[in-house]
Amino acid sequence: MQTTRLLTTKQYKLDKSLGVAVGGYDGVLSAGISLSPKDEASSVLKRSLPTTCSMAGACAGGCLKFTGMNQYPTHAIARARRTAEWFEHRSEFIDRAVAEFQAVARKAARQNKFTAARPNLLSDLPVMAMALAKRLPEIQFYDYSKLRYPWRRTAKNYHLTYSVSEKSTARDVQGAFDHGINCAVVVSDVLKGEHMPKTYTAFGITRPVVDGDVHDLRFLDPVGVYVLLRFKGSKARREDATRAGWTRPVNKV
Repeated sequence: MQTTRLLTTKQYKLDKSLGVAVGGYDGVLSAGISLSPKDEASSVLKRSLPTTCSMAGACAGGCLKFTGMNQYPTHAIARARRTAEWFEHRSEFIDRAVAEFQAVARKAARQNKFTAARPNLLSDLPVMAMALAKRLPEIQFYDYSKLRYPWRRTAKNYHLTYSVSEKSTARDVQGAFDHGINCAVVVSDVLKGEHMPKTYTAFGITRPVVDGDVHDLRFLDPVGVYVLLRFKGSKARREDATRAGWTRPVNKV
């Protein structure tokens, strides 16, 4: 089974990387893989496939699949087909993804750009990301993950940021910081165009803040910070997410 291209380099967050200078490079060319979040593939393809987001909870209602071009039915079908290929033809999937990432790296070299890769744009599959990072040590991989103990699933070229959710505990957040993993929080009361606070407190743990919407290159962030992200989606979805405890106001302790 072979679907259309596995990688995308055309996404709003990825595009912001183009103007970020890294070392002597003229920006960053980022590519990612957009699979179905949670159980979307099973619903779209009308057959049972494993979930891609085992820690999904309230975030399912505010998922980025409901924003921008991700909402289009054609995009949902493409995501579902890629997801099925991952679960049912894993070796072929990895081989194709490696070849496509290598093509992106060659293009980046021609443009004097740094190459970065986010394998889980909508999913949370560290096994896939680690397999790709191992095959492509020259490329910097990065992801967000809600899975606990993220420090156990990083590599020299695979950076993780822990995504705080309503399922997170103080132990999860403190453990991430203790192991050099930053924590991302989606906030409900900082809107587009408004400034993030300088510090943030969750579970009694206060740290400096990085505005995660400036760019998506989390491996460039200083260690020991909260990465705050504005909620993307409708007001109704934001209110639902806040009630569920996934999206948090900046003044919540």
